[in-house]
Amino acid sequence: MSENYILGIESSCDDTSVAIVSSDFHVLSVKTVSQTSVHRLFGGVIPEIASRNHLAWVIPAVNAALSDSGKTKDDISAIAVTNYPGLTGSLLIGVSAAKGLALGWKKPIIAVNHLNAHIASAFLEREKRPEFPYLALVVSGGHTSLIDISENERTVLGETMDDAAGEAFDKIAKMADLGYPGGPIIDKMAAAGDAKKYNLPYLLKNNNKYADDIVFSFSGIKSAVKRFLDEGNVDMPSLMASFQNRIVELIERKVKLALSRKKYTAFVVSGGVSANSAVRKTAENIASKYGLSLYMPELKYCQDNGAMVAAAAMPDFFKRNFSDLDFDVSPTVRPKIRP
Repeated sequence: MSENYILGIESSCDDTSVAIVSSDFHVLSVKTVSQTSVHRLFGGVIPEIASRNHLAWVIPAVNAALSDSGKTKDDISAIAVTNYPGLTGSLLIGVSAAKGLALGWKKPIIAVNHLNAHIASAFLEREKRPEFPYLALVVSGGHTSLIDISENERTVLGETMDDAAGEAFDKIAKMADLGYPGGPIIDKMAAAGDAKKYNLPYLLKNNNKYADDIVFSFSGIKSAVKRFLDEGNVDMPSLMASFQNRIVELIERKVKLALSRKKYTAFVVSGGVSANSAVRKTAENIASKYGLSLYMPELKYCQDNGAMVAAAAMPDFFKRNFSDLDFDVSPTVRPKIRP
């Protein structure tokens, strides 16, 4: 069977990324233009600025990805692009570019759910994919979701009621004047701290209403951290270690709740926060305890990237389940998650 190559475009937030991925999930090239240095000035992503930068960089990124891969447009079998969820303006730039390329190159196009793309990031550069059914945790700046994945259906078991985990990291880092993005900064700082020094509240642990629900909430933890910051004379590494410990403890508790209700073959952990050292260690411990195969992306594929979009499109490509050119974008996850 001849090799197929998919060009993936990701523009759901503030990174413009284009990649070429082969049908065996090998990444030939990935070109990502980060806007972190721009949005750092504001302490978070400014949607209008993000979309304008996507407009400037998406086609140069396509050209660079093709050049680095050693492939031409004639070698591309299909084009994949994120169309939900995300920032509406940012999504529109990526989708418009993908549709234009599909028309100009006469290639089929595949619309991709951003959460599915994060899950697929764990399969890049790996020979095998997990057997069904498996449990997927997508934990990032915009999402904290547990998803049951069977051969023909994907069911969201639970998601956050307020902030996503990555959003909580960013808000605490901003509150403590540590910088942006907050996740990597807090993770590094927490490694030198004592997680037991500050008595921060357990999230949802004593809330009977949600004790048996697969749901996430990071409400209350930010206020608790702020109280210690306001008192002054803070051991910052230990406070950040305590905060990170509570975030990870909630994730661990809800994952174990899901695992207690159904037998799975594998555990997939992905998204930007899957780069967090405590999250990765916890995932390893859970997989070991429950006898599950563990799939996590390489660190370089944890953040938004075009390779994960191309990888997520592979099943649809081989089923010839292509998208019509009139598909739209959506800022939410309400459109059905395709299996």
